[in-house]
Amino acid sequence: MECIANDENLPLQTIVLTVEDEPGTLFLISSVFSNRGISMKSIQMHEDNLPMNSVHLSRLTIRFRGEDSRKKIISRLLSRLDCVIESR
Repeated sequence: MECIANDENLPLQTIVLTVEDEPGTLFLISSVFSNRGISMKSIQMHEDNLPMNSVHLSRLTIRFRGEDSRKKIISRLLSRLDCVIESR
C-alpha cells in the first residue's frame, strides 16, 4: 500500500457522492481510500430528504489531498460501489 507521508503540497480534492444511507456504506467508501493509502482530510454527510423507492439517500462530501489523476481513479472506483448512486 502506498502512503504519502507529506501530502500537504498536493492539491486538495473534493468528491461529492449521493449514497444509499444504510449500515456499512461509510465503511465501503472509506475502504476505497484506505486500500490506496489515501487519508481523508474531511468527510461530511447530510441526509437527503428525497427517498428514492423507499431507500433513504445521503449526500457525502469527502476532501483529500492528491493529484487530479488520483481523484479520477477514486471517483471511478467509488462509482462502482452498489451503495453509490452518483459521484461528482
